[in-house]
Amino acid sequence: MTTTGTHILDALCWTPAAPLIRAARRHRIGYRTREQTDVHRISSLLSTIMLAHGDMLS
Repeated sequence: MTTTGTHILDALCWTPAAPLIRAARRHRIGYRTREQTDVHRISSLLSTIMLAHGDMLS
């Protein structure tokens, strides 16, 4: 998100729209966290496979 968009959302946090802004931010953070966790798990799995079966993959 752009810096201007972030500033606008920060300002909206002090209005009656605050619950909506907080919910959207929580959703975005949760999505990013799940995505990063998945990427880490896949990376670990591929590293394990490469270590165990690297000779078969070359």
